[in-house]
Amino acid sequence: MTWATVRSTKSALRGLLMVLVVGVTTTFAAAACADDTKIKIFSGTDEHWVTLQVAKAKGYFTAEGLDVELTVFTTGAAATEAFRAGRGDFISAGDRPSTAMWKSGNVIGVAPMSSDTDIFGIVGKSDITSPKDLRGRKVATPLGSTGEFLLHRYLASGGVAPSEVNIVGLAPPEMVISLVRGDIDAFAWLAPFTTRAITSGKDIKLISSAKGFANNRIILNATKSFRDQHPDLVQKVVAAVQKAIAFTNENPDEATKIWAAEVQGDPARSVAVVKLIHYGMTMDDAFVADMNELAKFMAEKGALKAPIDWSSDFDTSFLKKVDAKLVSGMPSK
Repeated sequence: MTWATVRSTKSALRGLLMVLVVGVTTTFAAAACADDTKIKIFSGTDEHWVTLQVAKAKGYFTAEGLDVELTVFTTGAAATEAFRAGRGDFISAGDRPSTAMWKSGNVIGVAPMSSDTDIFGIVGKSDITSPKDLRGRKVATPLGSTGEFLLHRYLASGGVAPSEVNIVGLAPPEMVISLVRGDIDAFAWLAPFTTRAITSGKDIKLISSAKGFANNRIILNATKSFRDQHPDLVQKVVAAVQKAIAFTNENPDEATKIWAAEVQGDPARSVAVVKLIHYGMTMDDAFVADMNELAKFMAEKGALKAPIDWSSDFDTSFLKKVDAKLVSGMPSK
C-alpha cells in the first residue's frame, strides 16, 4: 500500500466519520425536537371534558400541527397536584382550582370551556322546599368546592347562616350513597351525581338548580412559562378546542360516544347531561362577575389571599385571535 493510498483511505474514513456524526447529531436533534413539541394536556373524566376527547379523536389538534398527549385524571386534586409539579403544559380545570392556581405564580387562564347551572344544584329529601328547611339538617358537599359556594349562596337567599346547618364534606359518589341510605338530608353538586340520587332513592328531588346562585365553569389554563415560550402553540390549542366545542354543540350524541369510549362512560346515560352543559369560550361580564364572586368566597374561607387580577391572571389574546367576538367586557391586554 502506497502513502497516497493510505492518505486516500484516511480521508475517506474521516469523511465517513463526519457523515456518521452529522447523522447521529441530526437524529438526536430530531428526537429532542419531537419531545419539545409534544404538548401535555391534563383533563378530568366527566362530561364537562367531552370537548378535549373530541379534539383528539376528530383530529383537530393534528390539523393544527400539534402532537397532544391528553391525560385524564379521576380527581381534580390529582390533576392540579401533577400540574403544579410541572408535569403538564395545559390543564382544563374547574373554576375554583383554576382561580387558586392563578395565584401560584406559573399558571394563567387562556379560555373558558364550559358552564352550567341546570345540572348543578342541590338535591335532597322531598320535604325540603326552601333554605329554612335545611336548618338543623345534615347537608353534604365537597368542602372548598364550587358546590360549597352554591350551598352558601342558597342558604343566604333564605336568611339561613351556614352555622345553622350541619355541613359535611363528602366525595360525590359517597354523597349519592349517603342520601339514598338516609345518612344525609341533601347535597350540593353536579350531574350525573344529582340525577343518580334522584333516580336511585325514594322521595328524593331536585331542591334547587344553581341558576341565580352559582355557575359551574371549566377553564383551560396553561403554564406561564409555556405561554411565554410557545405562544404560537397556545394559539393552536385554543383554536383546536374551539373547533371541538362547535362540533360538540352540533353533534352531542356523537361527541358523547367519543368521550365515553375513552373514559369507559355510558353514552346512553350521559348524552342528556352533555346536552345541558353549555360548551363555549365566550368571556363576558357574566363570566367575570361569577369568577369574582367565587374568588370573594374563597378569600372568606381563607383559600385565596388576593382577588383575581384580570390583567395578569388571564390572557385573552388567544381568544381574540380565534374570534374577537368571544371577548367582551374584559380588560384589554
